[in-house]
Amino acid sequence: MSALMLIRRLPPGREAVARRVVAEWKDEPAWQGVADGGSVEWWELVDPAGDDDQPAAGLAAVQTAGATAHLVYFATPPGHRDRAAQLLIALVDALRATPARRLVAAPPAAGRDIPDVLRLAGFQPLPDGQEAVDL
Repeated sequence: MSALMLIRRLPPGREAVARRVVAEWKDEPAWQGVADGGSVEWWELVDPAGDDDQPAAGLAAVQTAGATAHLVYFATPPGHRDRAAQLLIALVDALRATPARRLVAAPPAAGRDIPDVLRLAGFQPLPDGQEAVDL
């Protein structure tokens, strides 16, 4: 992994590359279920010196409603917990330049290390089981 990574909104021309890597990382068709949500915006963590065909180092999907953004999906290659934290930290920083004032993540599935990754990115638990970070 390059020391310098860039978070950006997923350009339309990179959708096919993003679909391919999500399928490889998660071994499930998660992309379509998230994309059907309507106002979902995809973000990717990339090496700015990489080629256009180079897969992202991480992907996240965010849905914004007023001052609250909802993290509806994120993925990195399996076994790259540090990259997942880097993706979320960069996403939080990028969202600070938007009208959103809070990023909320739904409760993760039991038995996964997602809460630890969320904590590394500054998220705190809410009483309803969700995790949030103020932007």
